[in-house]
Formats: sequence, structure tokens, C-alpha cells
Amino acid sequence: MFGFGKKKAKESKTVVAIEEVVLTEERKEELLRTISFKKEEISQVAGEKQAKLYEEIGLAFQELGEEEEAIHALEQSIEVKKSIGDGYKALLKLYNKKRAEAAKANDEETLQIYLKKMDQMMQVSKDVTRGVL
Repeated sequence: MFGFGKKKAKESKTVVAIEEVVLTEERKEELLRTISFKKEEISQVAGEKQAKLYEEIGLAFQELGEEEEAIHALEQSIEVKKSIGDGYKALLKLYNKKRAEAAKANDEETLQIYLKKMDQMMQVSKDVTRGVL
């Protein structure tokens, strides 16, 4: 009557395909102009504003698919000011992607580098949460 003790039919799991977003030439040019403008502006500011500029540059590089440049800029942002905003999330995703690529390629050295970097990001999260900046 109530179905107690009966096994439920297993639901089939569907695999969701991740669509790759193709950037238009106009968007690429816009991102490159943004990066160029913000790079010039970085030397004129300090502190939180500088961290935000590095974050914006990193996010633009990530959108362009230039992962190494994105990682470098996002790391600089976190170095200038610890925060757990969009840049933090993007950097963690990039580290995880690099870690997965290293694992797939059986590159133990690179795998350890990115595992360590991910641990450091967790520490940043803890520091920000605790107010230790």
C-alpha cells in the first residue's frame, strides 16, 4: 500500500554535454582591449583596486582560453589581497583542470604542484573566513 520495503526503480543518469563557447572576433578584440587598458592602469593603483584589476585581467584571459596567463594574473590578485570572489573561484577551477590533466598524463610532478596550489587556495579561504588577512 505505502511501498515500504519495495525497491525503487533506478533512475537513469543522463550525461550533460558541456558546450564550448565560441568567442566572436568582436568579443576577442574587446577582451584584449580590456586587458591592455587594465594592465596600464595597474601601475597607477595599489591595494584592493590593484587586486581587482589583476582579477579582471585574469578573468578576461580565462574567457580567451589563455589559461597560463589567467592563472598568473589571478595568482597576483590573490597575492595582493586575499579574497574569495570570482577570481578565487576561477583560479580554483583552473588549478583543478590542470591537476586533472596532469593525472590523466601520469605527470606526478605537475599533479603534486597543482594539489599543493589547491591546498593553498583552501588556506586562503580559511584565512578570509576567519578575517586573517
